[in-house]
Amino acid sequence: MILPGKIRKNFELNRRADTSPAADRRGLLNGQGRPELSRLRFGYADVGRAGCESIAVYNALRLLGRPRALAEIIRDMEKGGYLRLGGHLGAAPWFEPLLRRYGVTGKLALPSRLRRESRADEGVYIMVIWNRRWQPQRGMHTFAAARTAAGWEVFNRFNSDTASRFYFRLDDIVRNGAHTGAFFVIYRVEEYK
Repeated sequence: MILPGKIRKNFELNRRADTSPAADRRGLLNGQGRPELSRLRFGYADVGRAGCESIAVYNALRLLGRPRALAEIIRDMEKGGYLRLGGHLGAAPWFEPLLRRYGVTGKLALPSRLRRESRADEGVYIMVIWNRRWQPQRGMHTFAAARTAAGWEVFNRFNSDTASRFYFRLDDIVRNGAHTGAFFVIYRVEEYK
């Protein structure tokens, strides 16, 4: 649990921070380890080490045309009790109520279905993966992705990214050099109906 005074202090610090150098021409954020983002507070931690969930929600909302300030999203995650171990372990990957607060919904999507080439699966997603399969100590990573007819555009896939990455196949997203991660949860994010 984050103390109310800490939430207010974080919001004020985060609200004044200039994250525009980390944004692409569409305003989407990449590279949470970049100085513009890593100094933002996320509970008792910082976005650079543990705030990927907030950036994923930010990017998904922006892709849907429902932008929100990153400082607001972080504050709502802190207030809503989503942070694990005060933010040091990121946030819990179950943020459907948070998405509803912003007028969108997250429906679980199965990786087996998304591996098919189907125009019906085009849209915005939030993906939660294990960085490396069978190595839980390496932690989870959360990021937003947009599926188009051409493939997957992924935002903030790695902490050092300076731009989005493009993948033709879903399984390529979890590959990291010689290591292969594993999908934990995938949400399809869309307008709340």
